[in-house]
Amino acid sequence: MALLVLTPAGRLTGRGLLYTVAEGQKRTNNPVGDSQFEKARRAFQAHRLGDAKLLLTQVLQSNPLLIDAHLLMGLVEVESGETNEAIRQYQQALRLQPKSFKGHYYLALAYLRAQHPELGRGELQKAVALNPKNPNAIYDLGVVLLDLGRPQDALVELRRARELGPLRLDVAFNIVRAELESRHSEEARQEAAASAKNLGGDAEWQADIGKLFLDHRQPADAVPYLTEALRVRPSRDEVRRQLALAQLQSHNPVGALETISKPSGAEDFYLRASAFYATHRLVEADDACRLALEKEPQDPRCTILRARVRQFVGQHDAALDLLRQAEHWAPDWSEPFYSAGVSYFLERRYAEARQSLDEALKRDPHSARSLFVYAAALVNEGKNREGEKYLRQAITLEPRNARFEYHLGVLLVRDNRPDEAQEAFRKAVELNPTYGPPHYQLGKLMVQRKQPAAAVRELEAAISNEPRLAQAYYQLSRAYDLLGKNAQAQHAQATFNNLKNQGTSEDQDFIEELRKQLEASLQ
Repeated sequence: MALLVLTPAGRLTGRGLLYTVAEGQKRTNNPVGDSQFEKARRAFQAHRLGDAKLLLTQVLQSNPLLIDAHLLMGLVEVESGETNEAIRQYQQALRLQPKSFKGHYYLALAYLRAQHPELGRGELQKAVALNPKNPNAIYDLGVVLLDLGRPQDALVELRRARELGPLRLDVAFNIVRAELESRHSEEARQEAAASAKNLGGDAEWQADIGKLFLDHRQPADAVPYLTEALRVRPSRDEVRRQLALAQLQSHNPVGALETISKPSGAEDFYLRASAFYATHRLVEADDACRLALEKEPQDPRCTILRARVRQFVGQHDAALDLLRQAEHWAPDWSEPFYSAGVSYFLERRYAEARQSLDEALKRDPHSARSLFVYAAALVNEGKNREGEKYLRQAITLEPRNARFEYHLGVLLVRDNRPDEAQEAFRKAVELNPTYGPPHYQLGKLMVQRKQPAAAVRELEAAISNEPRLAQAYYQLSRAYDLLGKNAQAQHAQATFNNLKNQGTSEDQDFIEELRKQLEASLQ
């Protein structure tokens, strides 16, 4: 008989710990005491806690060594909100019988209720050692280890619980969660898919799994579970919004618009505005923001989104006015300060850009994008070495970011350090072989070093990935000249002449990088 479920805030009942009454309590050898104990047990099961406590007090006065009376009194105290007194009762039961599985198990859950997770873990481990085939205790130990940030250890216990007991949605949920927190993305996908197949289409579980993937930044994996949850229960507005968010984050803004086709609240209009912005439907994005702000007038997210619309079309003064409002409404949020820094940067107001980015970094010291723009501002002020320091901090935070490595290479070229620049460009290519600009820069360095064959390889790779990169054709013509291939050189020069007023430049590439960061931050 389930008495209560200990769950962290926001977790669905059944996803957390169990807390069950032990059936078949031992009898006393005292008929009167036995009768009183049975009455207490029945009163507890009927949730007449006052009667149960009075009866148990009488039992313990006549027989203070009755272990089950202490255990039941502990349950009564927990239900009454007196967790510390429950702990005292369980400790007394364990003094009388140190190897009581129920004593350790109930004490563990009381410790967890009192926010003492390490003590709870210790008692659960003792309980499992006493009864290594109890799936509930093993499952609870797995959940506690997971909450303590030990997902690998949790997986061991959760898998044991699954082997020992029947298939359960809560066990499956926490195994997926442990896989995600262990950064085993593929295993989490497989586990979720197998559980969905074997355990049926429980809409609550589907929604919970979808949100789990969404919270762990795997929106594409979240979409099918949230879609199924919404299909089974189409009236779930919160699931509808989560699905739209997952679609936005997985680069499907059209799908998000279809999901929120009949907006009603401020959040619906905000999600639609984000989807419109992602598809460059700027007027509709601004209108949706306006409707959201009518319902929630001081929502800083909508204000920032309206600023982004103006940034997109180059109206930076208007964007900055809106961002100041957002800073006022959300003074602890880094986003408006970062966005203001971008506008100041694009307006070439580099000192003001750094002031805003300083504020952003105070609120989010681990923001790689803020460090990136800060570095760019310093470089544009002629402070290459200071800029390099900030850019290397950004790379430390995002070591897999090919664009950061590319821009480090550009900075090192400007600082007349070609060997280090070459290393940075090669790292960028290694991280993203289809990213054209570092191939171009490597080719340019090879031309300068009179290594035309290597230059041709890099420049052709740049053009293959970004055919409108005009400067790559110019450097390619020079490389062919060095090889004595006049016809190829003339063809490359002619292509450069056709593209030079249309192709991308390093500055345009950097501005495009900022735009992508702004769009990504909306999601």
